[in-house]
Amino acid sequence: MALFYADASAVVKLVRDEPESAALRAFVRDADLVSCELLLTEVPRAVRRAADDDPRLPLDLLIARAGETLDALALLPLDRALLLAAGALDEPALRALDAIHVAAAVDVAPIDAFVSYDGRQAAAARLAGIRTVAPGSETASE
Repeated sequence: MALFYADASAVVKLVRDEPESAALRAFVRDADLVSCELLLTEVPRAVRRAADDDPRLPLDLLIARAGETLDALALLPLDRALLLAAGALDEPALRALDAIHVAAAVDVAPIDAFVSYDGRQAAAARLAGIRTVAPGSETASE
């Protein structure tokens, strides 16, 4: 069974319907997904921002779906070692939260791919030697 690391940009597409959601769901259907506990904050915040931008979105349903989705993932703890590894990554333009995801993916390796729709984060993952994918999108994958 394939093992994929999924960042927040990917997990949000599993929670709410976005243009790439169907392709992503098909891609991860028979795979194991892993991420880090950072998603426990990132995903609900992204859902709340989206619902604030578009009041037609069913916030309560999306928050419940986010909880179910997060419960189905293996989440690595945000411990001191992971945070130190993230701080030590060489890429100077890498944002702090993205660095945590890349360091977590390196920690859990070997993985089959890092699933991200964030081009800068995907580039950093590739610099760390990790294959990246963005099903349904032509960007952030190689």
